[in-house]
Amino acid sequence: MKKWAPLAAAFFIFLWIASFLIYPGGLESQTSQTLSGNWLLAKSVAPKSDRLSMKKFVTAQANFVLYLPEGWSAKEGTQSGYRTLFVTDAQNLYEASLFYGISPEGNNVTALAKTFVSGIGRQFPDLQLGNVLVSPDKSRISFDGSFTLPQKGKREFRTWVSVSGSSFIYSGIEAPEGKLAEVRQALLTILANVRILKGSFSEGGPPKVSFAPRRLKDGSASFQAPHDWAIQDFGKTSFVAQAPNGSYSFIAANVGVVDPRLQVKVPGATVSPYLPPHRAMQFLTSQQRLASDMRFLEVIPRQDLAQQMGRVYTAGPVTTEEFVYTFTAQGRPNKGYTFGTSFGSRLGTNWNFWHITVAALTEFFDPFVPHFVTMIQSYKIDDQYAAHYISQGIARLRQLQQQTSQMVTRNAQEIRQMMQAAYDERQKSMEYIDYQRSNYIRGQQDWISTVEGGTLYHTDNWGTKNTATGEYWEGQPYNYVNFKGDNPKYREQMAPIDRRELWERHIQK
Repeated sequence: MKKWAPLAAAFFIFLWIASFLIYPGGLESQTSQTLSGNWLLAKSVAPKSDRLSMKKFVTAQANFVLYLPEGWSAKEGTQSGYRTLFVTDAQNLYEASLFYGISPEGNNVTALAKTFVSGIGRQFPDLQLGNVLVSPDKSRISFDGSFTLPQKGKREFRTWVSVSGSSFIYSGIEAPEGKLAEVRQALLTILANVRILKGSFSEGGPPKVSFAPRRLKDGSASFQAPHDWAIQDFGKTSFVAQAPNGSYSFIAANVGVVDPRLQVKVPGATVSPYLPPHRAMQFLTSQQRLASDMRFLEVIPRQDLAQQMGRVYTAGPVTTEEFVYTFTAQGRPNKGYTFGTSFGSRLGTNWNFWHITVAALTEFFDPFVPHFVTMIQSYKIDDQYAAHYISQGIARLRQLQQQTSQMVTRNAQEIRQMMQAAYDERQKSMEYIDYQRSNYIRGQQDWISTVEGGTLYHTDNWGTKNTATGEYWEGQPYNYVNFKGDNPKYREQMAPIDRRELWERHIQK
């Protein structure tokens, strides 16, 4: 993402050129029902706001803001990859819970629900499920259940699980058996008003790390890495640095690829047509069985750098990109950032992929970003090594190195601005998920009238309202359960706000 751009920009011009001058991847629906958009709360009646006296509450670590009835309490916590929130009454009889974070099962909501159900089942062997409902787009699941809690007796609960991209939300309500119906609306009201504060998912500041200078045995490159990381030295500026537990890695590598047009088979050689860097990374890691299920969150073409490199490397096309992605390695979800360049050949014989990469387990990546920045900035090719192999053009390399130093200094503020922009974008995504979840739990839907110039209509459990004029239509077919989007005033099928771009245009503005 662009917070990395200044970090990688002109610094890599020197790196890439020198490098190539030196050496040319059930909880099935028990009711099998296919439901419409009102699948979750079709038979519930959302409470009106004046039925409960609520007070604003901020959790101890200030990651959640919510509204609680007098005497109720809320407690937040963390699990691997997500945050938790538990809300209980004074007698600890009733409970509302919310988990938010990175889904360990990707966007597979069925597998995610299985994970949670398995965890509950291990705690309570008498767990029984019922009334399992799956949304038509396979992004949401709800289910009822019961279990026995020691010293509290039989309990009943209802749970909703939804996924959006790599994030998930788990919401649940729980009460003594036979009591859930009477407190259902109070618990749903609490959940519907939970706010996740900006940046709350990261675990605070980055973990403390002690860096040590490292140098490859052939003297070709030097860099900094945590003192306890293991280094695999491949020479010629290439290496793999890895944390002891394998959760973090820092890699610089050059891979030679044979073009199939050469029509030769060389044992152990990698054969592929010329690929842009992100596709080259996907192909090579998959072929070498280093990673699977690679999905790109962002790919940023760096034509500016490619053009500058092309002035020196004239043997074929040059493509430069930086990209952020997720992948699976050794059965665990990971996240990575790569700055890569593909150097082609006009002769159609071979091409090279050069990259510098940082990666970590998904839940550890974002908090570790400042340390990754330090490591990437510290990497450089040794001057004497470059001079030994590059007898010509050293003056040009010196000039590029000086330009790099100046640009890195000048772009320090830009790095901070781009990191802030990335956090702001994540916050927008969280707010949209929160909007979906609130409507989803409360039984509400917003619609857009094109005939009326983008007028917003709001449907709840009692009817439909024109938010511009205040006109209101009660009962069938205008309530949330039955309303299908037909404009009450004009012959028009209104569009539901079910995409982020519509939400940003009509709701967030």
